[in-house]
Amino acid sequence: MVMITFLFKKSSNFFVKKILSYIYIAWGNIFYEKKVFDSLSNFLPLFLGFFLSKFFFKNHDIIIVYLEIIFNIAFVLISLQLLIRVMNSIMEISTSENNHKTIAVHSFSQLLKIISIIFCILIIIAIITKNNLISILTSLGTITAIVILMFRDTILGFVSGLQMSSTKMIKVGDWIGISKYNIEGNVLEINLISAKIENFDKTITSIPTYDLISTAVTNFEVMRKKNIRRIKRSIIFNIQSFYFYNSENLKKYQNIYLIKNYIKEKQKEINSFYKKNVYNNVDLNAKRLTNIGLFQKYALEYLYQHPNISNSETLMVRHLEPTHYGLPIELYCFVKTAESIKYEQIQASVFDHLLTASKEFGLEITQIVNLDKKLNSINNKKIII
Repeated sequence: MVMITFLFKKSSNFFVKKILSYIYIAWGNIFYEKKVFDSLSNFLPLFLGFFLSKFFFKNHDIIIVYLEIIFNIAFVLISLQLLIRVMNSIMEISTSENNHKTIAVHSFSQLLKIISIIFCILIIIAIITKNNLISILTSLGTITAIVILMFRDTILGFVSGLQMSSTKMIKVGDWIGISKYNIEGNVLEINLISAKIENFDKTITSIPTYDLISTAVTNFEVMRKKNIRRIKRSIIFNIQSFYFYNSENLKKYQNIYLIKNYIKEKQKEINSFYKKNVYNNVDLNAKRLTNIGLFQKYALEYLYQHPNISNSETLMVRHLEPTHYGLPIELYCFVKTAESIKYEQIQASVFDHLLTASKEFGLEITQIVNLDKKLNSINNKKIII
């Protein structure tokens, strides 16, 4: 029997390979690689062996009964093997392109495999016990709650896969970040129960598929397609270093091409203001520029003129809420690349320049270590009321 199966399988594979070599069919090669034809070749030896066995043991009814049981179980197992290999082949064909349908195909095929295995187990139980399959299924109704509890993750994963496929939230290959697990990387696989994410440190993280729709997930794929990446970082300045400019202070900035036109316009506004209003040598009555305001304008023009900063996206230099460390000035803009190495280089060059340029405006950058020392020294002083 084993020898017949071996010879038939070898001969059938030989002829199938010859046919596929002459007639190129993409799905035929995939079926051959997934050994679908091997499973089909098992049926003929099985039937042949069964009929020969019945012929030899035709006078032994008990042996024939057991042979029928073995044949039926073998037929169910071979059919299950064929079904799984066909599903693997279909999944390979349908997921050759990297799209949102990949998730639904993976989820559906894995769910179908699980259902097929359970159904085959029930059929085998019915064959061994000689009971009707319907009666076995009816008896399982009493333990439906337990079955649902056992396959809770499977059901949730299947629903999640369908939802992600229909809404096109996430697909295999997307660059995502999940703050709950502190992970960021590319999606390698989304199957029925878990999803695999390759982090940027080349480690692999597996999370439940349901978490991709039940938790906050940031999808950076749109940013990568647009080939842009955001800079959102602030510089904290010591408020004690802020002061007003007078006409003498502004002279050294009139040759800086990024802000010289801005200074000229502001000086015209200031001169027209003084013609209409009385100054009386009171500082608060005066209309003057501040060093922090002039630096903010310089930083904004610097970003506009930077060749690697996108002007078509949101670009601003803004004040954040003051803290006990000082006043944060935030840069909000987009770099013309999504590649991490180039992005970090551009971001570093921007902040290197602005951190150094801030000294030219008389600004002091807050260093938390030094500030903590000052606070400690103040706390150690005795305050006399």
